[in-house]
Amino acid sequence: MSHSQPIRKVLIANRGEIACRVIKTCRKLGISTVAVYSESDQNALFVRMADEAVFIGPSPSSESYLRGDKILEACRTTGADAVHPGYGFLSENTDFARACTDAGINFIGPQPESILAIGDKIASKNLLAAKEPSIPLIPGYNGADQNIDNLIQQAIRIDFPVLLKASAGGGGKGMRIVHEAAALKDEIEMAKSEALRSFGSDNLLIEKYFGNARHIEIQIMGDKHGNVYHCFERECSIQRRHQKVIEETPSPMMDDALRAAMTAAAVKIGKLLRYEGAGTIEFIVDDASRKFYFLEMNTRLQVEHPVTELVTGLDLVELQILVAQGFDLSQTQLPNLKLNGSSIECRLYAEDPENDFLPCTGKIRRWKQCTAENVRYDSGIESGSEISIYYDPMISKISVWAPTRDQAIQKMSLALRETVALGVTTNRKFLIQVLQHPRFQSGKLSTRFIDQEGIHKQSLVPHPDEDRLAIVPMLWGWHLREQARTELKYIPSGWRYVKHKKQQDGYYGEVPERLIELQYEHVVKAGGWVPPNQKLAEKKFDVLYRAMVDQQPGEWRRAEVGLGKVVVDEDDLGEHSGVLRCTIDGVTRDYNIANGSIEHNSTEIYVHTKDFGGKQILFQRKDRLKSAAEGEDDVFSPYTAPMPCKILKLLVPSGAEVKKNQALLTMESMKTEVRLYSRHDGVVTLHVGEGDTIEAGTTLCEVK
Repeated sequence: MSHSQPIRKVLIANRGEIACRVIKTCRKLGISTVAVYSESDQNALFVRMADEAVFIGPSPSSESYLRGDKILEACRTTGADAVHPGYGFLSENTDFARACTDAGINFIGPQPESILAIGDKIASKNLLAAKEPSIPLIPGYNGADQNIDNLIQQAIRIDFPVLLKASAGGGGKGMRIVHEAAALKDEIEMAKSEALRSFGSDNLLIEKYFGNARHIEIQIMGDKHGNVYHCFERECSIQRRHQKVIEETPSPMMDDALRAAMTAAAVKIGKLLRYEGAGTIEFIVDDASRKFYFLEMNTRLQVEHPVTELVTGLDLVELQILVAQGFDLSQTQLPNLKLNGSSIECRLYAEDPENDFLPCTGKIRRWKQCTAENVRYDSGIESGSEISIYYDPMISKISVWAPTRDQAIQKMSLALRETVALGVTTNRKFLIQVLQHPRFQSGKLSTRFIDQEGIHKQSLVPHPDEDRLAIVPMLWGWHLREQARTELKYIPSGWRYVKHKKQQDGYYGEVPERLIELQYEHVVKAGGWVPPNQKLAEKKFDVLYRAMVDQQPGEWRRAEVGLGKVVVDEDDLGEHSGVLRCTIDGVTRDYNIANGSIEHNSTEIYVHTKDFGGKQILFQRKDRLKSAAEGEDDVFSPYTAPMPCKILKLLVPSGAEVKKNQALLTMESMKTEVRLYSRHDGVVTLHVGEGDTIEAGTTLCEVK
């Protein structure tokens, strides 16, 4: 189609950071925007950023963001003449793309026929084998017979290890590595279940799994005039649970010959499809032989597109919108695109790397971005945002640009250390450890890097300065109490008749059994006290602190402390966060701080400093903590939910006799499906039902 199709109003059929990203480009182009949102997202940033917003249903994506009929109705209600699908959800759904076209709504993406031909992993391999045999394919099975017994036989034929993959989707959903025949049936059933819930199809393909390979993809962009161009490569080898966490461009293994071969193959695929819009051709590259194999094509914008934009100067969302309007890409810089410098992206997740990367939920109590030059954030959160169980737990993408890869690594490390995300457990410290690992810095990457190096499995050791850092929540609490004083405000804090008696405080830090005790005195010279509402360079404190481990006290240590400027923010619920500047033993730093929920406002204090390994510390105040005995479990302790989740299926009835390692139930949180297994023989008592949505710590069952 060569004539122009002007777009005046775009509905974004997505949520979170990608919705914010699309809205920003639409605003730049003078195009109005419509957001659709679920119950959980009614107060989300992207909803406020859009010109209009339409509620489309309950929080589960199957009842909201996957409901194409509701999205099309929202288009009709608001007069939106185009839909941008973002990534995930309906972005690669042929039926939705066709429904948009049939309704006269411009789908900002490829034609439905292209999605049908290449977006399905099985169909894409069949197409390339028939029409473009020069493209190397991974050995595997991509047949139509999806009977479980047949899939088992095909996996055995291919030889272990094998990779099970959802044919209709990506992002690591419905994907399993299987190393032995005994595990095949369970893994196939779980992969099919997860694929059906995530993408509406339970079809699987099976591939030979390469244990030491790189994941490198090529960004392409096509138009309605037959032009297809590449935008160079992205290396995405650093992955956990088959999902990318660090991406970069250019790839550290790439040379001119390999880049020419891989980009030529990608463009060839695009031209075969007469592809329109943004797409990504993904390849597996064997590090030893430097041979590459077609993996899949994603017929949408990729999560990691910012790194391409930073090294090329392109706005890929803008190009998507221009292509949808019939623009000729030969008139852009694409035919003569140059690669400039190096870019790295890290995905900041609410998850616990030390607990096998389990997703975490909660409230972002304080959010603050690094302000260094050439640091970019793609995020849909702000202070006060909730990370819910219903969606992917990504907090933000953080991307940097620098002239060289070494400089980009250094800048990313700084950006991560300076990013404040208080209130939930994140993978920030883990990301910094990866960036600083000698193997990563040398560019010797593979998709098994995380498992091979085991960075996330390092034992929990308190930071050597944690004891002294407990002075910070002590000062924060002192300041809040001073600000709240309504009587005797002109008497110095802590004033008492018994002069030798200091004020006392105590906190537990990263290790629950380690109590940090503090004794402190606000030092005021005779006649020199100044009330808290008057400015003073620093308020002086004399502090003693020590650690108590297993009731055994350590040596008292003294610190000279000065409290400088304190900025306190208070939200609608009366919860506090802010920045505290203080000097401890001659070194002055700023600390970002947030109190816990209103129920624990004075007992939970989150502290962040960029000099503390890029990790927040949650300090819990001594006098409100339960005793250790209250948390003790008996020998046959109940099975509790490790995170908020939804019960998908009960695999045994209550009262049944079960064996050790027998599957009891299946649960899902943040699109990740997990099975619960019996730890010993016994009789199971279930405390939950199918479809229940439960909080972390809920007792699921008992086996006695």
